[in-house]
Amino acid sequence: MNTFAKFIFCIVLVVFYSKNITGKNTWTIDKKFSEIKFEVPIVLAKKIKGQFKKFDGFVVIDLDNKENNKGMFSVQINSMEFNYEKYKELLFSDVFLNEKKFPIAIIDAKKFALPTNSNTLLINVELQIKDIIHVIPLTVIFNHLTNTFVQVTTNFKFSRNSYEIGKDKWSLNLILRDTIHVKVNLFLNRN
Repeated sequence: MNTFAKFIFCIVLVVFYSKNITGKNTWTIDKKFSEIKFEVPIVLAKKIKGQFKKFDGFVVIDLDNKENNKGMFSVQINSMEFNYEKYKELLFSDVFLNEKKFPIAIIDAKKFALPTNSNTLLINVELQIKDIIHVIPLTVIFNHLTNTFVQVTTNFKFSRNSYEIGKDKWSLNLILRDTIHVKVNLFLNRN
């Protein structure tokens, strides 16, 4: 199943089944306030800095089994805006992100427990870019604004070469550094 189909399948499951299961509640992204930004260092030049304009996601909290919470988030690759716009076509090509074949990237938190006495969660999630999946650690900070509105922040980094982002001469770290930094600031509404 390709990345896009996997995400749609999960959304359908959550929409149809989460409201019918006792002891569960679903939180979805408030896209007006949320943002996902990234940066990639470049040798002897300004960093590539940008953000994704289209993203989606949800968290399902299991109130009965506090160890069985789930979350999934996606970004639409072609919604990326960044400070080197003249290279957008190259970045979306098969040399880097292959946006036509792999239109979204996914973070999948399959099962996690919420902290009881803290607003910080340490979790391992699967990051899928193209058809490559790696587990990455996240430190997630929760800020409960109201009973139905929560801010969730995290910063993480990953190796672009581990996802084959940059082929041939672009896989070298002579121009683009290997580490991509991501800063996530999400606001979630409880449905």
